[in-house]
Amino acid sequence: MRRSQAARYARWSAAVALLLVCITLGVYLKRGVQSHIDRKKAPPAPPVNVEKQSSGLTFSKMDGPRKIFTVEASKSTDFKGRDSSLLENVKVTIFGKAGDRHDIIHTQSCQYGKEIGAIVCDGAVQIDLQSAADAERAAREPAAPPQVVHVATKSVTFDRATGDARTEQPVLFTFPSGSGEALGAKYNSEQGTLLLLQNVRLSLNPSAPKNSAKQSPRPTPGIPPNADNVVHVKGNSLDFGRDSRVLHLSGPAEAESATTHLTAGELTLELDARFRASRLLAAPFPDGKAPELTSRGDADKMDLVADQLTANLDPEGWVARMEAKGNAHGSRQSKDEDDEFRSDAAAVDMWPKVNRVKELNLNGGVSVKTHVAKTGDARALETGALRMNFTEGTLTEHGKPTLAETLTAGAMEWTDPPSHAGDPPRQTKLQADKLRLAFGDEGKPKQLTATGNVQTERAAAGTPPQTATAKSGVAQLLPSGGWEQMDLQDDVRLKQGDRTARSDHATFVRAEQTALLTGHAVARDASTETHAPRILFYQSTGDIRAEGGVRSTDFSPSGKGGSSSSNGASQSQQLPANITSDNLQANSKSGRALYSGHARLWQGDSVLEADSIELLRDSKILNAAGNVRAVFPQTTTPAQANATSSASNPSSAQQSGQTPSVTPVAASSAGQASATKTVLWHISSGTLTYNDLTSTAHLEKNVVIQSPDQRIRAPQMDLYFTRGTHPQTPAANTSAANLVAPQQISRAVGTGGVIVDEGDRRATADRGEYTASDGKFVMTGGDPTVYDSTQGTTKGRQLTFFLADDTIIVDSENGSRILTKHRVNN
Repeated sequence: MRRSQAARYARWSAAVALLLVCITLGVYLKRGVQSHIDRKKAPPAPPVNVEKQSSGLTFSKMDGPRKIFTVEASKSTDFKGRDSSLLENVKVTIFGKAGDRHDIIHTQSCQYGKEIGAIVCDGAVQIDLQSAADAERAAREPAAPPQVVHVATKSVTFDRATGDARTEQPVLFTFPSGSGEALGAKYNSEQGTLLLLQNVRLSLNPSAPKNSAKQSPRPTPGIPPNADNVVHVKGNSLDFGRDSRVLHLSGPAEAESATTHLTAGELTLELDARFRASRLLAAPFPDGKAPELTSRGDADKMDLVADQLTANLDPEGWVARMEAKGNAHGSRQSKDEDDEFRSDAAAVDMWPKVNRVKELNLNGGVSVKTHVAKTGDARALETGALRMNFTEGTLTEHGKPTLAETLTAGAMEWTDPPSHAGDPPRQTKLQADKLRLAFGDEGKPKQLTATGNVQTERAAAGTPPQTATAKSGVAQLLPSGGWEQMDLQDDVRLKQGDRTARSDHATFVRAEQTALLTGHAVARDASTETHAPRILFYQSTGDIRAEGGVRSTDFSPSGKGGSSSSNGASQSQQLPANITSDNLQANSKSGRALYSGHARLWQGDSVLEADSIELLRDSKILNAAGNVRAVFPQTTTPAQANATSSASNPSSAQQSGQTPSVTPVAASSAGQASATKTVLWHISSGTLTYNDLTSTAHLEKNVVIQSPDQRIRAPQMDLYFTRGTHPQTPAANTSAANLVAPQQISRAVGTGGVIVDEGDRRATADRGEYTASDGKFVMTGGDPTVYDSTQGTTKGRQLTFFLADDTIIVDSENGSRILTKHRVNN
């Protein structure tokens, strides 16, 4: 029992000892494993050149109680023999002098120079620029879009003393409305500005439409669904003010989108509160070259140049307004026409989304010129201020103009291509206090309305310019832009050379080169004035048409030019000649004027009537045709009476070998004959032709001359006119005596069978010649015969009888004899 108990005890003892050994081994094993783990977790032993290592390094730059910036690092290592520390997990927070910023520079490791105070970060560096307000808002509203400018680069040096950070390495940056790249950058913590040093490239992205999160925006006509509305900008260097939200790009600088291209010496881009592009300013190059904006579509090209260009941008990416200041000029080229303009300043409002012109305003010295390639037509507009409206275009096509109006006085000038090679172009100019140009559905000019002090000027080859004035006017235009018809209203006045006209209304037709005056129309040249309800002028040919009751007045003196044919029928040089008719056809170049339909010409007591009266200015000829009727005053003079007395004096007859048959006229009768008086001669014929150069008139077809006592008839007759001293002019008045006296018939020659009736006496012959100076008629040719109811019939080879008395000189084969009758009045 004892032996078995001893054995059992020995076994238990051995088991306990083994357990204790195992426990001891487990404890040692656990300690060994933990020691191994601790050794692995323990930091490496400092290098032999490390003097000191620490964690949680923080230092700040203060301006009084305000922090300018703070530098934080998770670990700092000082090296033996070197005045620098290695900072790890570095973060620089910049607050600025005003404490209104919260910019952060972050990198993994930097070298900090203790003496120079510079932090050099060789690895990748991230710079985040934002305001203190944006940082607080981001902390409160994590879901809100961040208003941060991110800059990524490497090898950045941060100067602790100045707060400047600089790198010469490539830089990538992003902001809410775009991104870009550059070579080298400089950041100033005190001013909060970022300067990109070289080769700057920007991409401005349009903001998403406001309803993009809820529904797809309705597509804009003409814009493909994936259209590229990004604006690419490049320049030499970029200065970015985070607080002012202004990007200043030094040149040469360019900005380009899918349809437009801008070049400038400098570009300044302003951002809104959400860092979206809002305004772009373009400045000239250092050499003075102006910035230029070019827009291209599938069918046209537009250029805009000015000393300064400004574009106001919509947050969603399109240009809302363009402004050009200082010597603004531009052009538009299309397949149909070319346009160019100049002004001191220009402003363009754009249609949303399509970047197409909605309204154009030009101010100061405005000049707009258009040339139509197909027709060769050209037009030019000049004014102090102009406004134009356009329809909404598409991405590939510009909008069409709908209205253009001057805001000050303006002038439109059209130039027509020459009709023949070598001819000068024809020009028409319209100016007024205000011009309003309306366009048709196709964007083609349709109607130009002018109001206030309207003036027109038309010039054609070979003719003097034609000018007109009125209070208002309307021009109907062709699709090519040239004018088709022009109407002027209210107190219209025209002038061309020495010709003037006026009326209530005037219509000019370009194709026919005509001017139609209606409503109290009056036309006047150097010597003639014409009134008619309607007067039509043909500028190219010089033709003139008047109708509806025409009245012309000739103020020219006899033989002094003008429409002198009327002077042949005149009674006195000092009285105007008047012509009336139903219609007038004339030509200013040839000097021909044809009055037709109840034509009547009179001057003083002289009257000429006919179906038509034709005046030929150059040849000084008057032609009257159809039912010609004329009245001429004829004055008997003392010389005329003395000539008659001499012819009837018996002593004179005896001296000539003639034998008197009747007692001479009594002295009292001679005294009555010597008295001066004026009688009217009435003439009728089928035609009458008067020549002012020879002062003769030729009449044909049943010619009849009727005086109070005599009547002369013949198939043809020639009248000879002469001018004498005015009977009422005092001889002592030298100036008055020199006036040209009235024309009178000095001689009349009838042929083809002449018949002269005087009371109960009739004379017939083939030819009869009347002389006014002595009042005698000479009948020759055929069988000259005088029929007298009391004396019977007298015949001779030539019969000469005096209308003032009863003396007849008979020339026959048996010689000459004088027959004298004395009539006793009952």
